[in-house]
Amino acid sequence: MHLKTTAFAAPRIIVLAFLFAPSLTAGELEVVFKDDSGQPIANAVVEVISPEVSLPLGLALTGMMDQVDKEFVGPVLLVVQNSLVQFPNSDDIHHHVYSYSDTKRFELPLYTGNTAEPVLFDKAGVATIGCNIHDWMVGYIYISQTHLAALSDSDGRAVLTELDAGEYKFRIWHSRIKNRDQATEYTVIVPESGTLQMALELELNPDRRIRRAPVSGRTNY
Repeated sequence: MHLKTTAFAAPRIIVLAFLFAPSLTAGELEVVFKDDSGQPIANAVVEVISPEVSLPLGLALTGMMDQVDKEFVGPVLLVVQNSLVQFPNSDDIHHHVYSYSDTKRFELPLYTGNTAEPVLFDKAGVATIGCNIHDWMVGYIYISQTHLAALSDSDGRAVLTELDAGEYKFRIWHSRIKNRDQATEYTVIVPESGTLQMALELELNPDRRIRRAPVSGRTNY
């Protein structure tokens, strides 16, 4: 098996399988995330950390995190470092979006519609996004150093396409992943053709988000 892991602590991540499957494009890496009960994990990130590659010409460094029904739509947004992110408010009430994360600190005071200025995310890492009016609203922006990053879908699949054949090192992230597991690095050999498929079982921390407030009388907030 062309797979190595380097961990700074003993992670509770299990490699379940990895195989080659036919593909129309060379150099694909597919990582499938499941929890310890076998259920798929959405909104997990795979990011290549070596080798370093140049950004494609014309790559749009933009992103958008909308707000609908008093929730951040996503709720995880994956962007490349130096991207401008918009925070439209599609609700008919005010929101007050902010982040106190070390990766990016900003504040968008009470606004509606598309009136808020876009925010530049010029540092790689993760920014936790909140709303000062609605405490249960939590979103995450993962700022990658490279365009070689992918977010898992509802089936737990994160796919990186059109990779040159060779050795790649990548790391993973999820908002509830055990801290020790985020220190784990994986090394894989991407084939000249076909898809390298790898399945990971993650142990997640409990979801401790604030419960959503009950519906009250109509206000602008």
